[in-house]
Amino acid sequence: MRVLLIGHRNPWRMEASVERALRRAGHETSLFDDRRTRRLVGHRITQRLAIRRADRFRPDFVFLSKCLGLETATVARIIAGRANAMWYHDPQWYRDVDRPEVAHVISVGRLASTFFVTGFEAEWCAHGVSAAFLPAAGAREIVPVPREARFASEAAFIGSAYDPERGAFLRDVAGRAGVSVHVWGPGWGRGTDSTLVRSGRKVEGRAFAAVCSSADVTLGVNPSRAAGATTYASDRVWMSLLAGACYLGQRTPGLDRMLTDGIHCVWYADAEDCAARLAGLPRRPEERARLRAAGEAFAREHHTYDARLPFLLSGRPWENPCATSS
Repeated sequence: MRVLLIGHRNPWRMEASVERALRRAGHETSLFDDRRTRRLVGHRITQRLAIRRADRFRPDFVFLSKCLGLETATVARIIAGRANAMWYHDPQWYRDVDRPEVAHVISVGRLASTFFVTGFEAEWCAHGVSAAFLPAAGAREIVPVPREARFASEAAFIGSAYDPERGAFLRDVAGRAGVSVHVWGPGWGRGTDSTLVRSGRKVEGRAFAAVCSSADVTLGVNPSRAAGATTYASDRVWMSLLAGACYLGQRTPGLDRMLTDGIHCVWYADAEDCAARLAGLPRRPEERARLRAAGEAFAREHHTYDARLPFLLSGRPWENPCATSS
């Protein structure tokens, strides 16, 4: 099958990872980076180039990401008469239809045959899109690496600092647990305060794996806008597991049926519970090693982009491996 993908070319982003998975499955692909093209040549020329790419490549299937560099008319022209699907990884923004970026995603989503989201599908359906749940995934190229001193920590968190409530949560947990949390990602700045060590840098690829492999515990914290989430999880959950993390994440009803507490990871209910679990894990290296191995193996079998392809290309409902194997 010939598949045209529209989205980011960064090798560690979802679109490029899906393209590699498609190629491994024997498909012919072409990836058009709409936002980068718009920055280079402008809005009007980008529309013509996107249509020209589709006309010349003649795809059997079109995979859409946010398409922020394309007009809805351009997207409609490209997918007309072609099987297609859209996959949106930031579903917690369903409330913010007044934001231009979200409004554009909805407009494009209404054109797509299937609008896959990583959570809040009922809320997205209310916007007139054909929303279906498909959890995020991780690139199978992410693998554990040997522990490195420069990335080592008692606890690590990977993510941006855009949500102040998440930063407050991490400080609260670190203070209660009596451990130092090392945060990696844009917006945190550099330096050390009473509880957080701030690296001031984004980590991707091998550096991401080194953070997870070198931390005693890797923390997961949902943004405040994801309040009320059930099955929603950031792609960092799956990436962290693939990178060999001992993962301590936020339990939600639904996500806790996708990964099993005490086998693949450890779930916490609130800051007090998170601190109690975090305080104990660094003193139990054998348990951490067991969680790392089981979590990575499970994610590698069931939660890579390769594992998502059958659902992306067919539109059929995702099957939870924990449920189907029970």
